Amino acid sequence: MRDRNTKTLDEIKREHILKVLDASGWDFNKASSILNVSVSYLKKELRSLKETKNLGKSKKTITKKQHGTD
Repeated sequence: MRDRNTKTLDEIKREHILKVLDASGWDFNKASSILNVSVSYLKKELRSLKETKNLGKSKKTITKKQHGTD
């Protein structure tokens, strides 16, 4: 049983990816450079994290940014 304050690796990864995307203005090229991963890997991780946990408000933001609307 884990401590309430302990996060899983997926939770930490999700939070960090979203933080970097927010800081980069959802510029996937800039965010992937900061994270030192490819854009395709970053998008794959977002899809994977979205499937494992509902991203709530961020899920709507991802959809909007992918479609180029605000």
